[in-house]
Amino acid sequence: MAKQSQQNRLARNNRNELMVEQNLTIDDSLLPNASELERLKEVDPNIIQWILNHAEIEQNARIQYNKDYMKLNNYNTRKVHRFNFTALFFGFILFLSVLALSAIFIINGMNVQGTIFGGSAIIAGIIFFIKAATNKHK
Repeated sequence: MAKQSQQNRLARNNRNELMVEQNLTIDDSLLPNASELERLKEVDPNIIQWILNHAEIEQNARIQYNKDYMKLNNYNTRKVHRFNFTALFFGFILFLSVLALSAIFIINGMNVQGTIFGGSAIIAGIIFFIKAATNKHK
């Protein structure tokens, strides 16, 4: 017999946004209680072994599901981490390339263009890394 309990909590974070947290607990026993087992045994003496076999099959299926879920979750986490690292790496290379190009502009006598190009690259880099730092926890 399954027992359920549900709990809802409302909380406000520092941005005055509403967050709803819902916890659901299900006590899903694989076997019936002892009184039901005695009544079922009166109907069919082999029913207890059948129930035990099917409970074991269901438990093995749950364990396999959890293993597959964790394997998929680990794979996804590694891919997301690799993508984020690659994006940051190439973003940093692009940032350095723009700074080098602005230095070349300044060396070739285009001071205004080089300063504007380099300054905008520095501002864009600062904005990018600030956004990356603030979005890290979401």
